Amino acid sequence: MTTPNNEPNNPYSSGGNQNWSQPNSSYQPPQYQAPQYHGQNQQQFGNQPGYGYPMVHPEGAQLAQTSMILGIISLFVVGIVLGPIAIVKANRAEREFNTSATVGKVTGWIGTIFGALGFLYIIFIILAVFVSFPVAGGFDY
Repeated sequence: MTTPNNEPNNPYSSGGNQNWSQPNSSYQPPQYQAPQYHGQNQQQFGNQPGYGYPMVHPEGAQLAQTSMILGIISLFVVGIVLGPIAIVKANRAEREFNTSATVGKVTGWIGTIFGALGFLYIIFIILAVFVSFPVAGGFDY
């Protein structure tokens, strides 16, 4: 590269002809235009996440996470109590905040079923113990 006087061009100098390093100032990158739908008002939202990601409400995300944690815990302990709480929280997150809480709902249902089966098993064992032993002071045959 040379200048009009056939002198070598120093790209590191502060002056001189540097047209090759300057971008074309008339070029403007294309701007994204949101699709227009008939009958709908187009609104501008600030600070949107990337394409295809819906805005998540923090309280809805917290409810979904709480329902997931309660649902997982309900699989192992006190499922008959924690399972329904997980289901209620998951339903609230989906209904009020439009946040997906499928994991909390499914684990809550499974925990509830396991808890109910465990409760019925304990009742069955208690009844089996009382039926197998005669009551003191009963009838002599």
